Amino acid sequence: MSAKLIRPLLIALILTVAYTTWAVVMDATHSFVYHVSGGLFIAGFLLLAIGFFSNMSANGFFKGITAGFKKQREARLREVDGDYYEDEDEEEELLEAKQKRASNRTTPYLSAGFICIALSLLLSFI
Repeated sequence: MSAKLIRPLLIALILTVAYTTWAVVMDATHSFVYHVSGGLFIAGFLLLAIGFFSNMSANGFFKGITAGFKKQREARLREVDGDYYEDEDEEEELLEAKQKRASNRTTPYLSAGFICIALSLLLSFI
């Protein structure tokens, strides 16, 4: 098991224990395995959401939103000073390094999310 996968699995364990404890206290009509399965599903779903948002951030999905704000700011500053020009483009090498770091962060969360959902599915058949 990779050392990078330990943090997401630890997060999943904490979320599963917290949900299972809460569910057992609040709902005594179902079995313990039922509540553990629900906890694993919720933990897996949250880890998948974290992984997918990290992936979208790494691939520049949110750059479109910030580019619109940047264009608005630049247009307003040009109204004040006609010679204003922004030159803040990132270099390609820095962008690739940032995307690689983000993808290294994304993969463990997605893997742990899929593992938790698969375990939840297996437990639901018991």
